[in-house]
Amino acid sequence: MICQFCHQDVKDPCHDVQEMRQRAMSHVEHCEKALKQDMSDGINPSDGQSAGSI
Repeated sequence: MICQFCHQDVKDPCHDVQEMRQRAMSHVEHCEKALKQDMSDGINPSDGQSAGSI
């Protein structure tokens, strides 16, 4: 099912712009935490190895 707000194929589309923003903020927080953890593990995110092929 395609979300009418972000236009991505999702199982549970957003019902309004506010919900989309809340999901986006949550996604950003998860990514920031993962990035900080990668950096603390000594992995350099710019080397392309920690995230596979970018």
